[in-house]
Amino acid sequence: MGKNENIHSGLVWYKRIALEIVWGLCFVIGCSPRWFRFGVLLPFFSFLLRAVRYRKSTVIENLTKSFPEKSEAEIRDIARRFYDTLAEVVVTTLSLSATTPERYGKVLEWHDPQGHIERTRGRDWVAMAAHYGCWEYYPLWSWEDGDCRFMSVYHTLKSEVFEHLYRRLRSRLAKNIAIVPMQDAIRYYIKNRTKEHSTVLGLVSDQSPVMRADSQWMDFLNQKTLFIDGAERIAMRFGIPVYFVVAERVEYGRYKAKFVELYDGVEEVAEGVIRRRYADALEAMIRRSPELWMWSHKRWKHTPEKQAKKFGASTLK
Repeated sequence: MGKNENIHSGLVWYKRIALEIVWGLCFVIGCSPRWFRFGVLLPFFSFLLRAVRYRKSTVIENLTKSFPEKSEAEIRDIARRFYDTLAEVVVTTLSLSATTPERYGKVLEWHDPQGHIERTRGRDWVAMAAHYGCWEYYPLWSWEDGDCRFMSVYHTLKSEVFEHLYRRLRSRLAKNIAIVPMQDAIRYYIKNRTKEHSTVLGLVSDQSPVMRADSQWMDFLNQKTLFIDGAERIAMRFGIPVYFVVAERVEYGRYKAKFVELYDGVEEVAEGVIRRRYADALEAMIRRSPELWMWSHKRWKHTPEKQAKKFGASTLK
């Protein structure tokens, strides 16, 4: 597996200075006591997000369409709790700058980790996650299984400073984590797969994908929805199992998680089946605790009508 060397190469000097300043602030936050991070910073960030009405119209619209059975008051209550979650994500992500294996048990507890290691021993596998709760915790699985190589696949950011910040936050967690842009994931996996160790492909798969003429629509939260097919294509092409990350918040900054099998790597399935299973598992998790999903994403910017207008025909399924 490749290493994360020279992750800041090509960054001009003034952006490098900005990066170091932001990194220093992150480290101070990460080293601060829990009561300060979640008793002071979290409420402050949550208040700030609500005060500036951060994507409020998108949040309310997404919630209203997803839960037509809920009243306006219930929708606004979920939205309020969502902003607390978004603030929690900010605090916990910045705190990764000081996260260590000694503190690992305090932030994330895996269900039967040794059992999962035995089930996947000697095999590559895909971990399909979502923007749910503190998703930046999921690569910490690499601390549970030190013999694996964890590919942390991500979308690149427009800001060079924050792109490099996120790469540093993730790469510092462990030597067996590789930070891989989504567009390079398949090529990187093919180049670095080996029988010497198992490779875990960590994919956050609930983003809105590029709409194509052959894009397949699925019913998800009462709306026609597209899903990224990267995890499915990799699994079916190489015959590797797929697991869904089910997460549960214990308290702010502390989670429990488990892996649920979606595909065993052997079963003969049609295109779209693995995505369908992922969508069903994700919807069930969202309905249990809707405030933990990222409602500020413009998840439904594509529609079958736009597809038909752009490509001349709809592949609605």
